[in-house]
Amino acid sequence: MKFFKAFLGGVAALGIFSAAAAGDEEELFVQGILDQAEPHLAAPTEKERFDGIAELVDEYVDMRRVSRFVLGQYARKLTDEQRAAYDPLFRKYATQVYQNILSEYAGEKLAVTGSVDRSERDIIVNSKIANARPGSDFADTVVHWRVYRNRDGALAIVDAGADNVWLALEQRTTFGSVIANNGGPPAGIDALITELAEKTGD
Repeated sequence: MKFFKAFLGGVAALGIFSAAAAGDEEELFVQGILDQAEPHLAAPTEKERFDGIAELVDEYVDMRRVSRFVLGQYARKLTDEQRAAYDPLFRKYATQVYQNILSEYAGEKLAVTGSVDRSERDIIVNSKIANARPGSDFADTVVHWRVYRNRDGALAIVDAGADNVWLALEQRTTFGSVIANNGGPPAGIDALITELAEKTGD
């Protein structure tokens, strides 16, 4: 994993990735993650699959950015006490979501098929099941990965989805409703924290 990151950094520093090839680095980044995910998705037990996915989420998902995005307009309303409770709960919740979603592709191999640059720092990378069997439920499914380039050039996953349904966008709508339906901040944020604790078993 560290070698893969170093390789990308070195290639970028040499200027091999030109403006005309925008998205290539992000595609390699995502394909590298998918290649690492393949043996985990092929693991014989759910625990092994979940543990492997959790490692990848921890390394490649910018959880802090995602955790603030899903709060939307309420992100700046977090008190220090709420932030201390919310951050670890959201990390656990989001990891469980990734574990459950990616486990649906157990035994499959995902391959990058292309990308779309939303901006210089916001890129959508698409992937599909490689050599999908005829009639497979996932034969035509497009799995999306939203890649964000930090100011220092580092890449991270900030959202994922399938067939244009995005996890973080769905969570943002759900979280906003919970907060609003419970009177807005601070009470609504407390209600969200309670709900996340229930969902994660904390």
